[in-house]
Amino acid sequence: MSSSLRYTYIFLSMALTGALLMTAGCLSEHEVESADMNVVLEVANLTYYTEQLPPYNYQENGTLQGVSVDILEATTEKMGNKVSREEIRLVPWNEGYQAALTQNNTVLFSMARTSEREDLFKWAGPVYTNRKVLFARPDRVISTEDPEDLKVYRIGVITDDVAIQYLLDIGVDQSQIVAESNVYTLIDALDNGEIDLWAYPEASGRYFSEQVTGNYNSYTVVYELHAQDTYYAFSKDVPDSVVQSFQQALDTVRDQKDEQGVSDYERIVYQNLGVSCSQPTFTDEAVIALVDTTAAAIEKNATDTFQRINAGEAPYRDYENPALYTFVYDMNVTMVAHADNLLLVGTNFKGKTDVTGKLFRDEIVAAALENGTGWEEYVYTNPVQANLYYKTTYYRLARGSDDNSYIVCSGNFKNCGE
Repeated sequence: MSSSLRYTYIFLSMALTGALLMTAGCLSEHEVESADMNVVLEVANLTYYTEQLPPYNYQENGTLQGVSVDILEATTEKMGNKVSREEIRLVPWNEGYQAALTQNNTVLFSMARTSEREDLFKWAGPVYTNRKVLFARPDRVISTEDPEDLKVYRIGVITDDVAIQYLLDIGVDQSQIVAESNVYTLIDALDNGEIDLWAYPEASGRYFSEQVTGNYNSYTVVYELHAQDTYYAFSKDVPDSVVQSFQQALDTVRDQKDEQGVSDYERIVYQNLGVSCSQPTFTDEAVIALVDTTAAAIEKNATDTFQRINAGEAPYRDYENPALYTFVYDMNVTMVAHADNLLLVGTNFKGKTDVTGKLFRDEIVAAALENGTGWEEYVYTNPVQANLYYKTTYYRLARGSDDNSYIVCSGNFKNCGE
């Protein structure tokens, strides 16, 4: 979920709490608990569908696993009624898609949220970022520098997969698209020349390639169609209260840190997907400028600046680039302000790590106290894109108007080619 949406939910929750307190004479504690229990029961009574799409959701040795399965369990457990992976139905994608589209009380995951699908379902997420690519046999000389180059090739896709729309959007003719319900059928068609290209998520495609050929890199990626966040898609009849509660629990799984300083989401993604790379959407100079601006404001009025940071106000969170935001530690490694995640404010992070075990917060504070400014690298989540990414943060020591020292920070997500 984007940073702005997360703030919306936080403030809505605060407003709802206040409203309940103000109307205590009209709405009893028992009635509030009953309303919450109804949401819990609704979640447990939904029918959950997924497909065989490793490493995201798949069955291996008789057990359903993968990042979206693990996150579903963690999210529903936060809601008070854990949905077990044994309750999830593993079906071909088109079967699950039609069930979510036509049947009541259904959830399908994980689905790309596109404009064409937006009004067909209700949504909670994102879960992970899915990179759709075109695979080719390595012995084929296929040039795809431009979408126009694709117009001479037959392209295999999974029936009802979003890749079909991506292909049509860039000018591929419907007659070029070969739809099949089974991934192994598409691999066989690619091998025997019935299709020239195969459209599929990159990580999943390589997994299935290894299953068929014994080689993870059997096929060559010749074109990236799209990088898309995926979601849990609820059938339209599911009450908004259920979807909103699911989203709030999912946000907690993503944002709330444990005793080691790592969220459930970070652990799940790291175990299943590892660390990804990100194409920066702003410069390191913009990061430095934001830190300098924030430090100057703290030196002038620390209390007011912390309030504005925690409210997610500009310039402390850039609305055009929400991954550009500021956060502040005190000398004891306690988070005193954070423009993207209010759940972290007030937490002492001394001795706590990123998901790889790096004590990056301690290192930031220690280096700032010794050197004044510098950069620190670690692994973290991106507020505008799911998955885990390599991040580099610039920090600066500042003296607040309250005569306390603070370490002002902002970071950028790294391109692995750097």
